[in-house]
Amino acid sequence: MRLRLTTLVLFFGTMAVFAAIPQTPETPSDQVSVPILIYHSIRPYRATDLGGVRKYVTTPQALDEEFAFLKENGYVSIDFDDLQNRLQSGKALPPKPVIICFDDGPETQYTYALPLLKKYSFTATFFLFTNAIGRKHYLSWDQVIELSAQGMQIGCHSRFHPYLTRISSEKKLWEEIAGAKETLEAHLGKPVTVYAYPFGQYNEHIVELVRKAGYTCARGTYPGIVHSREDLFALTGLIRTANPKSLVISLGGSYDVDRKHVLTRRS
Repeated sequence: MRLRLTTLVLFFGTMAVFAAIPQTPETPSDQVSVPILIYHSIRPYRATDLGGVRKYVTTPQALDEEFAFLKENGYVSIDFDDLQNRLQSGKALPPKPVIICFDDGPETQYTYALPLLKKYSFTATFFLFTNAIGRKHYLSWDQVIELSAQGMQIGCHSRFHPYLTRISSEKKLWEEIAGAKETLEAHLGKPVTVYAYPFGQYNEHIVELVRKAGYTCARGTYPGIVHSREDLFALTGLIRTANPKSLVISLGGSYDVDRKHVLTRRS
């Protein structure tokens, strides 16, 4: 497994090296191209937002534009179980699959993102750290249960969202990985199969614990869209912000600046 100690990386469209490769019957089962889009806060900008905050904010208008591009160009949303089944057993995926993620669980994801997911008939995976659920400005348990009932996948993002690589206590590490999983499963009444490393950071020991806890795959934040069986616990993604142009270019399309809309992906 190619393990990577990662930090949050903002993906810009100039990194076109990660342009999607076609999904064909000849694609080996142990390697597949699936963009994993990582969103955080979905809301309008605020006058008080600093640059460090804005880079993790996607405006509803930008999210609408990105979803429109995906829909118009034939992308079909899948979840991490679909990806894992493709890599492990060769189960077929749609010709142009995409995984949409929302991290951390701010309530704005329910307010702004959920209606847009419904508008475009997309599903998404919501990665939640359990200590925040029910707190001010975060999703409530009722909202989390509703998301699950509406076909959204719920993934685990730890208990307190710490830097896992800085924790020396095995008991605390296990609580952040397995304990948080148990809490989510107790409320949802269904298995939680996917983990997202807080801040994208992990090492071999953390991966070992994630496997032991019963997850089938895990995602970091290193940029990329090509995944393999050996990297099921080091899945890559594209951190999104309010810049639809970067998404279009990274997926091999072109963007008309004057007309303010995205153009069909180049063949």
